[in-house]
Amino acid sequence: MSVILQVVIIVFCVLLLAFVVRLVSREQMLLKYSLLWLLLAAVMLVGAFFPHGLFDIAWALGFVSPSNFIFFLGLFFLLAVALSLSVIVSKQTIKIKNLTQRLALLEYEGRAQDDADCPKPAQLADSDEDQAAL
Repeated sequence: MSVILQVVIIVFCVLLLAFVVRLVSREQMLLKYSLLWLLLAAVMLVGAFFPHGLFDIAWALGFVSPSNFIFFLGLFFLLAVALSLSVIVSKQTIKIKNLTQRLALLEYEGRAQDDADCPKPAQLADSDEDQAAL
């Protein structure tokens, strides 16, 4: 790996780290969701500083070319992100459904309470007759 490529990867990783930290500090991203991106930047930094180690791992795992191994790692990372986002969306969907049901119950109970507090027209007529009899 050329020195220029190593420098470009290192600069990219530092920018990625800074961007993720900025998002977390501005509360635009939760820390638990940023960990995957921080892990990616850390792995890329290690790979940029020690490229021969990455090549040795690729050869040990049976990859013909180190670039195939890097593409495999990229695909694995994208699958991990997709799975993570699917879990988050599923949890949010369940929470939204539960909140919607609770809101509907509260509105129903509120209407029932309002109906119990307000006298009905028949009750008003009965009370007028009671007062007229007095």
